[in-house]
Amino acid sequence: MGLLLPQLPFAFDDLEPAMSEDALSFHFARHHLDHFERTAALAQRAGLGHLTLEELVCSASRAPRLRTLYRHAAEAWNHACFWESMRAGGGGAAYGAIGDCLRERFGSYERFARRFHGVAATLFGNGWLWLTWKGDRIRLLTTGAGDTPLVRGHVVLLAVDLWEHAYYLDHQNRRGAWLRTFLDELVDWDRVNRVLED
Repeated sequence: MGLLLPQLPFAFDDLEPAMSEDALSFHFARHHLDHFERTAALAQRAGLGHLTLEELVCSASRAPRLRTLYRHAAEAWNHACFWESMRAGGGGAAYGAIGDCLRERFGSYERFARRFHGVAATLFGNGWLWLTWKGDRIRLLTTGAGDTPLVRGHVVLLAVDLWEHAYYLDHQNRRGAWLRTFLDELVDWDRVNRVLED
């Protein structure tokens, strides 16, 4: 199968006003595509161009000589998860299976939202905020730079980009405002429920 060029699950202006067309197109074209193109070139040189992106991330994570390939492949994969975590008209309190899981784990959706902000605040510098499933429970965690929980056996339910390029055009340096917008207006709980069902 090999590497497939990433596709956005929505048009560049579909997420407005929560995420502006300028912010989304800049983010996708200048960051996601750059990581993907570097990944493809490095994978070909390493004789790994036949692997899918997920396979490539996992394979490169185990080989110190492929550290640069891992960083770019993980960032490309992380971005793909990020786009899939959002939809036009999304946001609001979780419902369905994920709503039940969050209430069981955190006590209420409001407590989850506070924890969501709190966990993101613990990340110094750039990286990612994740809602994952591992073992028998929901987990909230961050990874620095281009690391990914995929290589530690987590099933990713949603991903939030915490690099400044994800929110600077719309929110300047206000990460908290970006996280509120993500939860209130963008998160795709329908997709999270589909992942939980699989």
